[in-house]
Amino acid sequence: MAFFQYLSEVEGDCLFSSFTQVLENAGFHISNDFSSPAQIFAECKSTDADYKSKVNVLISWSDKSKRECSVEVRSDEPYLRRDTRCQKVHCQLREMIPPKELTALLTTAEV
Repeated sequence: MAFFQYLSEVEGDCLFSSFTQVLENAGFHISNDFSSPAQIFAECKSTDADYKSKVNVLISWSDKSKRECSVEVRSDEPYLRRDTRCQKVHCQLREMIPPKELTALLTTAEV
């Protein structure tokens, strides 16, 4: 299974309302059955009828007090294959939902 994950920051308290429009504008289908204010589950709509792999996105809190969320992208494609649909969706999401600046996490004692 192909899998990508990164951390991002969000302004509001509800992940569902914060990311629904962004994901829908990018062509994702939001699952109301598996989504809540604390997480959002979306499936990538395939435009190619012959393409069988399905890409799923899960956005959930990693630390709500810091407004930090985890963005996970998964597919049933082999993990070691290059240029997978999962990888392309991951790159697309990083542009729309930017990753958290990780250098800000390091303190001078750790550097």
